[in-house]
Amino acid sequence: MDFDEAVDRAPPGWRYFTTDDVARLPDAVRDHEMARVPAGETEERILRGLFWTLVYHLAPDRWDELARHEPIASELIDVLPRGAELALDVGAGSGRLTAHLVRRSTRVIAVEPSAPLRALLTARLPSVQVLSAWAEALPLADGSSQLTAACGAFGPEPNVLDELRRVTAAGGVIALISPEHPEWFEQHGWRRIVAPAPPPPEHPQWLDEFFGPLDPPHELVMTRVD
Repeated sequence: MDFDEAVDRAPPGWRYFTTDDVARLPDAVRDHEMARVPAGETEERILRGLFWTLVYHLAPDRWDELARHEPIASELIDVLPRGAELALDVGAGSGRLTAHLVRRSTRVIAVEPSAPLRALLTARLPSVQVLSAWAEALPLADGSSQLTAACGAFGPEPNVLDELRRVTAAGGVIALISPEHPEWFEQHGWRRIVAPAPPPPEHPQWLDEFFGPLDPPHELVMTRVD
């Protein structure tokens, strides 16, 4: 999402962070994220716009707890292809989707730019190859993956979609769970599946206070690469 949209949609927990936390981000991460912040923005708007980046890199346990209480609707997992020789999870976080791909694929690679989240994923799923990279510059050869997937990470950013297509083999599938602006994908020929919204499981109150009302992923868009 663009910066203004990120500001408008920031959960209440943005108040948990300060500009000192922005300075604590790894240099490469801070440079990458600040490049999308317009000049002259206020401290509040910067914190709101960078909320998810701050969570992923500085409060990974909070993200992991949220993901644990927002399980992906089983109906969406059921329609993902089985038997991929290589499945790729882009923006894998701590492995919410990755764990499902492991059970459905011969080999899984997870790409995640947050070092703390990579550590959680590696400890949880030691069979998965975990790489550090951004979605717009994936460290894989053309046509590597038969199933390229992501959960809650992307919208219709042209540079990201170009990379997802590049690394996906002809005949392979790109599947995005809880994408931003799913209507855009549907209008551009992607198959859109909406499952009944599952109720969040019992969870600590602080999750709602920090992240807002829980919303387990229940929408998927898919396309097959020519």
